[in-house]
Amino acid sequence: MSFIKTAVSNLVEQYSTRDPFELADHLGITIIRFPFKKIKGLVISLFGHKIIGLNSRLPEQLQRVIVAHEIGHDQLHPQGMGYFFMIKETFFVNGKYERQANQFAAELLLAEDKPAYGESIEDYAKRKNVPVELVRVWVGSEK
Repeated sequence: MSFIKTAVSNLVEQYSTRDPFELADHLGITIIRFPFKKIKGLVISLFGHKIIGLNSRLPEQLQRVIVAHEIGHDQLHPQGMGYFFMIKETFFVNGKYERQANQFAAELLLAEDKPAYGESIEDYAKRKNVPVELVRVWVGSEK
């Protein structure tokens, strides 16, 4: 997935940050927090304005991952499509676009600071303050 690494690298170089909230601001994406029941986040474009809807019930550390994921959709996928990051399994299939958005988030949040020699995936995830599943996505994309 070198195109994902390139997309992340270009954004980080252009805006000098890996913080998803700062990147959203630089990209002109408005973040609206709402206490969704089943949605973690979504990205939509309304009348030329990009919006990320973010579940306000989630812990701050997870909100950071969700915003990175939604920026991934915005940067990688066809414009005009809305994406919903679901908390529970629904009829939405975890297909190619979801995997790519997860890889984008992992590359954005993890690539700058690799695991220390002998550091477990769990310890690395804890140190980086991200879910273990995101580290597994990143480790899998590095192969």
